[in-house]
Amino acid sequence: MYRLFDGAVACDFPLPGVPEVHGGAADITVTRGQGAAAEAGYDWLHSWREKDGELVLSCAHRCQQDGTSHYLLRFPDLADFVIAGNSVTCHPGADCRDDSLRHLLLDQVIPRLWAHHGHLVLHASAVQLPDGKVIACLGESGWGKSTLAAALQARGCRLVSDDSICLRAVDDGVQLIPSYTGLRLNDDSIETLGLAGQGWTSVSHYSDKRRFEPVAEESSGSLLLDTLYIMEEPGPSTGSLSIRPLAGAELITTVIKRSFLLDTRDRQCARQQLQEASAVLRAAPRILSVAYPRDYRELPVLCDALLEEGRR
Repeated sequence: MYRLFDGAVACDFPLPGVPEVHGGAADITVTRGQGAAAEAGYDWLHSWREKDGELVLSCAHRCQQDGTSHYLLRFPDLADFVIAGNSVTCHPGADCRDDSLRHLLLDQVIPRLWAHHGHLVLHASAVQLPDGKVIACLGESGWGKSTLAAALQARGCRLVSDDSICLRAVDDGVQLIPSYTGLRLNDDSIETLGLAGQGWTSVSHYSDKRRFEPVAEESSGSLLLDTLYIMEEPGPSTGSLSIRPLAGAELITTVIKRSFLLDTRDRQCARQQLQEASAVLRAAPRILSVAYPRDYRELPVLCDALLEEGRR
């Protein structure tokens, strides 16, 4: 079995880079199915598209006779995933490589299923600063989260999670639960950061990104979040580094938009997600907005600013 977030995942194919756990019951069971997924009885609910309109994911729902829900997640020309309760059945397409299947499962399907179970799962990277404080950077794919995390790691920080985290309000603040420690970067980021000598592997057959999988270890314990950085969308107006306190009613909307969700029409899940997000924002010690030009030459300045901010 493997540890993802704070759940145990039993999978009948290997998941390199994910820490293994021994003993206990599985929270999620993953199997590789035979042939194509059956579509009969499913109603297509919604889809996710890139900014250029390209369809990347569709979700369908089927209500069983006993009232339970089954979901079909379709990544066009890649793979289907059937979710029934705590079970996930993978149906890779003929041209879907094993690394692509693992990427879709770990970075798309499991985070959505974990969120459907009532957890607040966010698109964010997280590092632990040299003094032990933990920071997270919340932002969309392509906004530079992984590059920033790698740059901070080169400054002596510990990479906690690259692309998704779970946040939970607790008595003494906000608990941060990483998905798994794995870094995904484009070749230009790898070259700029001087990381070309490490053991990079392909993320998938359809992505130019590469993955570095450090030795998988179980977490040394729960981590408490010190600062949540809300990354501003990169654009021509981002002319200089800006770090400022962030508050207001729009903050909850921003967090929800950067979260994983399986069924956008499930009112109970949406209500629970809203409650979890509100509790986390109330309990978080510091929430800051960070805007900076996406220029590799500016990375040292940004890292210096975040490390200095962490010492306050």
